Amino acid sequence: MRKFLFALLALGCVATQAHAAESANVAAGKLVYLHQCSDCHSNQPHMDRFGPTLAGVYGRMAGTAPLHRYSKAMKSAHIRWDANTLNGFLKDPRAYIHGTIMPYRGLESATARADVIAYLQSISPKS
Repeated sequence: MRKFLFALLALGCVATQAHAAESANVAAGKLVYLHQCSDCHSNQPHMDRFGPTLAGVYGRMAGTAPLHRYSKAMKSAHIRWDANTLNGFLKDPRAYIHGTIMPYRGLESATARADVIAYLQSISPKS
């Protein structure tokens, strides 16, 4: 019974993530970006601020935007930014990549994270 409940819980988590990805709203994600990300991150290529540009981040390896000076933790993360990795990082950056210097505490709302990820994907080249 315990294994069944665990499997059911895991299935519910996957279904919730899939639903959030399906219902993601690029326009809403841009608003979240403008209110919570744009002070530190540009959405224009080759334009860094305190943080690296987010243009082209979807599909890029962590710590590799050419103009930005990254923390040792970010450079050695060895992750590619996709829906799953961005979701984990946006939820709690410091827990996801220990040693990151990103001061942002995280985005609690799964819907807002899905929307931001959809927006970031929209400003990244298609792979």
